[in-house]
Amino acid sequence: MVPATVAAMVRLGADPSRVTARTGPAVCGRCYEVPEAMRSEVTAAVPEAYAVTSWGTPSVDVAAGVRAQLAAAGVTALQQSEVCTLESGDHFSYRRERDTGRLGGYVWLDD
Repeated sequence: MVPATVAAMVRLGADPSRVTARTGPAVCGRCYEVPEAMRSEVTAAVPEAYAVTSWGTPSVDVAAGVRAQLAAAGVTALQQSEVCTLESGDHFSYRRERDTGRLGGYVWLDD
């Protein structure tokens, strides 16, 4: 989704070197346990997403993968939250609560 979003913005006239990307709180690579087959599939496409949980099992670092995709698309300004939603009781986490919640995203183009 990240490369397609940046590509669409470029088609609409955005210069990726002028794009500022901000990512919000997310489960971190130390906590986002996945089956080995899934980690292999993800990291075949985005090697930077490779991670291991703090307890030593296969993991994916989604934020690192997003940063790598943004950089590959020419986006150089990135502001990322350091909050892990699993570790923070102040933030929603399906992995912690096992209940659904709401997430949002937005993209805009300044003149």
